[in-house]
Amino acid sequence: MGQLADPRNVITSMHHQVTGEMLHLMDGLYSNIEDGLFELAYRHEGDETQQRRSFDLMREMRYRRSNLIQAFAKRMQRGLEYWFGDKFEYDTEYDVEFDALARNMSEKCSAHFNLLLQNITERTAYATNRQPDSVTIPISPYQVSYNFLASCRSLDFDRHSIELVQDLFARFVLDRLGPVYGECNQRLEDAGYHTRRERELVSSA
Repeated sequence: MGQLADPRNVITSMHHQVTGEMLHLMDGLYSNIEDGLFELAYRHEGDETQQRRSFDLMREMRYRRSNLIQAFAKRMQRGLEYWFGDKFEYDTEYDVEFDALARNMSEKCSAHFNLLLQNITERTAYATNRQPDSVTIPISPYQVSYNFLASCRSLDFDRHSIELVQDLFARFVLDRLGPVYGECNQRLEDAGYHTRRERELVSSA
C-alpha cells in the first residue's frame, strides 16, 4: 500500500486548484452581492440607518473589490505551507473576535461537509505524517471564513460592515464548497492516500 505520488506535489497542486476555485466563488459573491444587500436593505424598510449602511456597504464592496480579492487570495496561498509545517498559525496576533465569528460562519458548512472534510484530513495526515484536524486544515470552512474576515479587516471594513457581508459570504462561497471538497478527496484518493478506515480494511483483508 505505497504512495503513488509525491505528497508535496499532489497537495501543492490541490491547494492551488482550491485557491482558484475560491476566487471563482468570490466572483460569484460579487455577482450577487448587490442583490443580496438590496434584499437586506428592504428587509429593514423603515429603518433608515440600516438601509443607509447597506447601500454604503454596496458602494464600498464595489470600490474595494480588487483589493479584497487579492488580500483573500494571498491569505489562501499562505496556507500552503501549513499542510507540511509543524505549526498552524496564520497570524502573529490572533484575533479572538474574528475567531468566534469564523467559527459561527463556518458551523453549518462544516457540519454539512463533515464526511468529506474528515476524509481529506485523514488522507493528508497519511500523506504528510501529521495529525491535523478538520478545522485546522488550510482549506477548511473555518480557515476560509477566517481568511475572508481578516481580509476585510485588513482593508479597514468596520465591524458592522463585516457582519452584514458575512451572511452573503456564507451563502455564495461556503455553501458552494461541496464540489471543491469532493474533487480534493478524489485527487487524494487517486494519489494513493488512504483514510483510516481504508487502511483497516486493507490490513484485515
